[in-house]
Amino acid sequence: MLKRVLDWLDERIEVRNLWETMTNRPIPGGSSWFYVLGSSLLFVFALQMVTGILLTLYYAPVPDHAYQSVKYIQEEALFGSFVRGLHHWGATFMVVLVSLHMLRVFVFGAYKKPREVVWLVGTGLFLIVFGFAFTGYLLPWDQKAYWATVVGTNVAGTVPVVGGFLLRIIRGGAELGDFALSRFFTIHTYILPWSLALLAGLHVFLLERAGAGGTWNAAERTPYRSEPLFPHQIFKDSIFILLLVLALSSFAHFFPAPLEPQADPTDSTYNPRPEWYFYAVFQMLRIFEGPFELIGTVVLPTVVITLLLLVPFIDRRPERDPWRRKAMMTAAALAVAGVMALTIAGARAPIVGVPAVTEESALAGRQVYARSGCVACHSIHGKGGTIGPDLTGVGARKDRAWLDKFLADPQAVKPGVLMPKPDVTDSERQELVDYLLSLKQ
Repeated sequence: MLKRVLDWLDERIEVRNLWETMTNRPIPGGSSWFYVLGSSLLFVFALQMVTGILLTLYYAPVPDHAYQSVKYIQEEALFGSFVRGLHHWGATFMVVLVSLHMLRVFVFGAYKKPREVVWLVGTGLFLIVFGFAFTGYLLPWDQKAYWATVVGTNVAGTVPVVGGFLLRIIRGGAELGDFALSRFFTIHTYILPWSLALLAGLHVFLLERAGAGGTWNAAERTPYRSEPLFPHQIFKDSIFILLLVLALSSFAHFFPAPLEPQADPTDSTYNPRPEWYFYAVFQMLRIFEGPFELIGTVVLPTVVITLLLLVPFIDRRPERDPWRRKAMMTAAALAVAGVMALTIAGARAPIVGVPAVTEESALAGRQVYARSGCVACHSIHGKGGTIGPDLTGVGARKDRAWLDKFLADPQAVKPGVLMPKPDVTDSERQELVDYLLSLKQ
């Protein structure tokens, strides 16, 4: 029966020729376990699509019902906990696999001519995977999802000039609510999947046109070790994918996806901790505080992404042997070590000193606070100077009228006080008041 179907298809679209073209593609230097990462990524992406579709059958993307729908999936739906576990751990596996794949391509020098465009598209896929991880974070609408997203979106608010505009675009308003959840759901389930599918197709097409890079010393081993994709490489890919299925199934069964209590926007005491693959970014928020905040939120990420895109144009020599590319390999080793160090530091320490404000004016006031040097005299949650009063919980001790009057003229309210009059505009003073009022605890 199967042969008759294949004969019917072959007569019309020549499927056997297509199969031969794909499986006979030569691999310079022969098959290798290093090459299983690309096909494994495609498999995990397909798995994420299937499990994601199953989850959307039950999920309600509105704050009033999002948490309860996820709880129903987790506790009552048939195989719901297992499917959600596969999706949860699949995200982690995608981040690991795409990072290893990028590192393997870099070490093998497979980004060099004529595969520069393949590398550029691959970098786009790398960023989309992290976009998936971030946008899917809010959907459970539990405490961790809500407050970690508050801190994550606050990063956009630190961009000079357009920060407030970006924050409104991302959140759909000043605070996380209906519009934010709807936008994150749309981006996560429609925009990013289609973007990744199109870029992945383009990536494979460009790779076919440019040819597989193979190992760095393929020229020395070819034609003695050049072999087609089938059967050896496909066998290795199949074995590795099978191991992935077993690993994912085991994690989903023995370590179900977590679900904390429902999000409470009034609980500003919650200390958000992201998933491990965002520890490095969140750790930079702890390192670069106050007037240096922009370095960790905008400057360094922009520099890293720009350098990734420029790799093929910085290292244009035809040499691919990693032992002869000492400068590039040293830079890569330092980058990997830096990310690992930040990740470990982020795992060990809680996120502090990042007020969980959601209102745009309060976020702008936090920037005024940092820009005006208030941190030199005042401390918040143990961070800052000791000359002036501790501002931790000042929002619960003072009202708007008192704070506004005091900041407008400290000497008029408290004669002899050491605090000078802040050099801010009237609108900036109101933003600073909004920020101080957000410090309830």
